[in-house]
Amino acid sequence: MTRKPALFFLLAAMVAATLFLGTPTRACACIGPMPEDELRALIRKADKGDIRATGQVWQEYAFVREDARRAKMWGSRAIRAGDPDAMEDMADRWMWEGQRTKETRYKLVFYDAAVRLLENGYRNRNMLAACDAAGMNERYFYVANLRSARAALETAKTGPQPWIRRANMGDAVAAYQVANHYFWVNLNQDLRSQWENRASELGDVFFAGNSVRPTSDAQQIRDISHALAQKHAIAKLGDRWVQTAVVSELTDRLVQTRHFASGKKGRPSGLICASSFP
Repeated sequence: MTRKPALFFLLAAMVAATLFLGTPTRACACIGPMPEDELRALIRKADKGDIRATGQVWQEYAFVREDARRAKMWGSRAIRAGDPDAMEDMADRWMWEGQRTKETRYKLVFYDAAVRLLENGYRNRNMLAACDAAGMNERYFYVANLRSARAALETAKTGPQPWIRRANMGDAVAAYQVANHYFWVNLNQDLRSQWENRASELGDVFFAGNSVRPTSDAQQIRDISHALAQKHAIAKLGDRWVQTAVVSELTDRLVQTRHFASGKKGRPSGLICASSFP
């Protein structure tokens, strides 16, 4: 075995051993555990190969009951079955590992693993909600996470300079790559903020009106409107499923920004995806 595969399998084993252990990151005390008869029914469906049921059992143990042992077991099953939520959760953990490690060769392993997981889960993307009960466009965030992982893998290989040169010539995608680099690959919040705002100004569909240190309301509205008008750039992101997810999120972002910029409070009207909670 060559050194590179050995490195990969060593790190894979280390991460797999710790996956789903400890306190779940998305636990919510506001949701009570499902009745035991419902859980048993889901487990029976999962045992027959139902991907959605397998993922639901994992989420119940991981995020509601906070049962680390069962969450680990069902998380592994959900990933093997192809549940996109489980893939996304594991990929997120690998991205954070990549951010924390200092050595580029290890970063590449983690980012590559995250990309592979997200691409694998993408085959079952229709299981993701266009709008869940909390008012979150799961499809958009999956697309955003996949793009971010791919960008981190790319700039970890090349460094930010080639992208900075392109961004300085007005390339919105390049500005996105640089902003993403200064969060995941080489954390620098000042540079991250600077490049997120630049990507927003250039019409990048992910950072438009959505930077960590936002500009004025008027600028955010202009940036989101500009991004929505970038039909060619949106088309290049992927198929109609991807495009619909991105346009829906951008449209809601524009509605929300205009609503709060006008001094209004409460839930904006006209949202494509709104929470079912009061």
